Amino acid sequence: MSRVTPPLLPEQRLEKVLGVARADALGVLVCAGASLLVSGTQQDWIMCGFSLLALVAGGMEWHGHQRLRDRDLGGLQWLLGAQGCLYTVIAGYVLWRLQHFNAVTYWAELPAEARDQIDAQLKQSGLDVETDRVLLLRTMNFLVCTVLIFVSTLYQGGLAWFYRRHRAAISEALNGR
Repeated sequence: MSRVTPPLLPEQRLEKVLGVARADALGVLVCAGASLLVSGTQQDWIMCGFSLLALVAGGMEWHGHQRLRDRDLGGLQWLLGAQGCLYTVIAGYVLWRLQHFNAVTYWAELPAEARDQIDAQLKQSGLDVETDRVLLLRTMNFLVCTVLIFVSTLYQGGLAWFYRRHRAAISEALNGR
């Protein structure tokens, strides 16, 4: 016999949303902050810009979490807006990376061991190392960008759906009905 779990009470749903929002906001703030520091030390100003924008999105989510925690329904709009903002930042980064990818620079940043292995594999496959290396690196960049935008679509879209799905229960919990 299967056990049916009763639905969560509005107050429990609010707590669940607060927990998810807090964890996600902290994750975005830590990752974007670390990216900003690393990019700044490397003087990669474009990446600093994207990191700063992601930091803003994390701040929006944290602000939304704080407002909801303080029992203000307006915090939910901040949580939803943060997902759209972060998705836009990620999509912008992906588009920038696709337009400005430099295979020569990327190749120079790879560890020597990785470069040697890639060249050996290209030679073993009977390919022209210089020409096909660039094609390989461009293809890898495209695949990474594709995965990044796909995962971001699922994750940011999923969080926005999650927050929106709990709107009525959160409103009920905050209004004490």
